[in-house]
Amino acid sequence: MGLALHELYEVSELVMGDAPYEEYVPTFEELHLLKKEDPQVYETYWEVLYHFHICGQISSWRNRGVKQMPWASYLFNGINEKDSPVTSLAPCTDEKIAERIDASVSSYTTESNEDTFRPDTVFESFHHQAQVPISDRALLAGFLMLWLKRCVVLTLPHEVIVADVIYPAVLLAYGRSITLLLAMGRNSKWVTGSG
Repeated sequence: MGLALHELYEVSELVMGDAPYEEYVPTFEELHLLKKEDPQVYETYWEVLYHFHICGQISSWRNRGVKQMPWASYLFNGINEKDSPVTSLAPCTDEKIAERIDASVSSYTTESNEDTFRPDTVFESFHHQAQVPISDRALLAGFLMLWLKRCVVLTLPHEVIVADVIYPAVLLAYGRSITLLLAMGRNSKWVTGSG
């Protein structure tokens, strides 16, 4: 037995919305437009992406992503400890960043023209972003990534969050209305007959 979308709306109260829910990594052109049209969303997207990659490196990547509990533990210190208060991600020390950089794989160097970067461009480590206190908006987007993948749009591989969910989570963190109900209906075994 399944639920029709209008019944699911009554139960979940998730937004039918105007813009479709899409999980993807924006292209360079899309990011360039976003930087001009909505610089706050652009900056938050990059901030969350940096932290996502830091978490991926320190907790080991799984199926192109980060497992849900390591991401939650990265964002919220003490979440796995019974007798400790839960606090948001604190800035990293220079020593800890140096340790993480030494432990990371190697730096990335372009081999050919990639977007606007010429061959042999060496990219600096994103670990330095951890020195900057995480913004409230980025922390909210990080939480929404967990909520989306754990409660709303359950997709394979289970228990793993991939970078494709960052952009819609950032949009939600800024109060943008996106269609969550249809995405949930498309991915849920409980919904039948949805079109």
